[in-house]
Amino acid sequence: MTHEFVHLAFPDMPPQHHWIEEGLATYVEPIARVQAGQLKSARIWRDMIRDMPKGEPEAGDRGLDNTHTWARTYWGGALFCLRADIAIRQSTSNRMGLQDALRAIVAKGGTLDKENWFMEGVLKVGDEATGTKVLEQLYGEMKDKPLQVDLANIWAQLGVAADRRKMVFDDRAQLADIRRGITRSPARETQMASRFTTEEYDQKESADESKVP
Repeated sequence: MTHEFVHLAFPDMPPQHHWIEEGLATYVEPIARVQAGQLKSARIWRDMIRDMPKGEPEAGDRGLDNTHTWARTYWGGALFCLRADIAIRQSTSNRMGLQDALRAIVAKGGTLDKENWFMEGVLKVGDEATGTKVLEQLYGEMKDKPLQVDLANIWAQLGVAADRRKMVFDDRAQLADIRRGITRSPARETQMASRFTTEEYDQKESADESKVP
């Protein structure tokens, strides 16, 4: 149901852009459930490591706007969202992320009952909200070309690794703070801040992150 509710908070796009609708719902749903306290961070990072490779282009791929297989629609779109979230956070010193762009789109009236939005307009609203050009630039890279993403490097930079038994997090990794920022709930952070010092809160977040149900 969370996946379906995410759809309500984005415009109904033309058929060639169906991947952005399904990719957003695929990417946002587990993160929202972590922020709501329904899932542990370790669970969704393990799932991303397992499933994100499904979104990589295969032979004959012509970019997200032109290749409409199930894998490219759902996981190719999710891969776009992951890259966007990381890049926005890098550009804003982790102050903003993809969620801020999506909230701005909704605030402008970009919901599922609206059919007169086009990709360039949607992405422009999101970029203006974050003060970046991330969404427009990534779209230019992935819309009509089979861009191969170096997922192994992304996981290493985020400090996430999985084996059959557990998730391993490296808090010394280059983008470890961004990894935590992606799943951190602003509302929960405000609530917890009244109970813990900054150092204690970060320690608790790291401990919770590593637990897999």
